[in-house]
Amino acid sequence: MKETIEKEFLSLLGQYISIIVKIVNVYTYNTMDKKDLMSDIVFELWRSYPKFRGDAKVSTWLYRVALNTALKTKRKRDNNKLLFLEELITFENETSADSLVDRSEIELLYKCIEKLSPMNKAMILLYLEDKSNEEIAEITGFSRTNVSTRLNRIKGQLKICLEKNEEYEDR
Repeated sequence: MKETIEKEFLSLLGQYISIIVKIVNVYTYNTMDKKDLMSDIVFELWRSYPKFRGDAKVSTWLYRVALNTALKTKRKRDNNKLLFLEELITFENETSADSLVDRSEIELLYKCIEKLSPMNKAMILLYLEDKSNEEIAEITGFSRTNVSTRLNRIKGQLKICLEKNEEYEDR
């Protein structure tokens, strides 16, 4: 029975590893921290897997555990300034449209996301993963209305940040 649970868990982990990698990339800035956070998230997922009853979608449960672990780890760190990755990880499931996006635009977006609060980072990450407001509400614990309002504010903040950086680069 234990082998079956391990196989199920490893299969689930394989299906959703890109979610975990994205969360790790948003909340850490060096290789050691990435490895530590990845281990912490996988450990917390493994620890809570037997308690997962299937009331929510697997991705919702996984996001909730991974984000809570990342936020808890963030709070423990003395360093409140998070930096983005210098090298973005290319996922196996990357679509051709994603590969056409200019790397500098992606890096600029990560720089702007870096400036957001930890919870706003989580919300925009979920939004960028095409999660609905209902799913984001379920994962974060906010109401759907609150999610909608926050996302509009976050998008506005990112737009301003992106415009400022584009102006700066044009000089």
